[in-house]
Amino acid sequence: MCGACGSTVYPDPIMGDEQTLRKRMLVAHTVNCITAGTPGVPRAKALAEGWAVTGPTGSATLCHTVADTWMAVLGQGLPRLLKQLEARAFTDEPGSLAAQVTDAGLQLARHRMLQSSPSNNTIGS
Repeated sequence: MCGACGSTVYPDPIMGDEQTLRKRMLVAHTVNCITAGTPGVPRAKALAEGWAVTGPTGSATLCHTVADTWMAVLGQGLPRLLKQLEARAFTDEPGSLAAQVTDAGLQLARHRMLQSSPSNNTIGS
């Protein structure tokens, strides 16, 4: 809590020290642009205290960081979203908030894909 508004501020390397509603709206817009057109993928909405990620059934998850937001979104349609993130990474202006949000999503998506793929290591081969 910073003391100014009485709300808890969660450390987020992408949002930095200035966690304004405008920046949260830009993050939600970036996430929603990347996920647009992918059926069943949750949508992000900016809130004063973070983001609400709402799934197709209406269930909502409150997320406090950009990484939390991506983790909630990536639960659905991961292979298609990975391709969309890779394509978006080439179009974002380097160093912009959108590029940082896209990169965070891309890194998390790649990590989740690696975790879900079967191991190619076999014992005794």
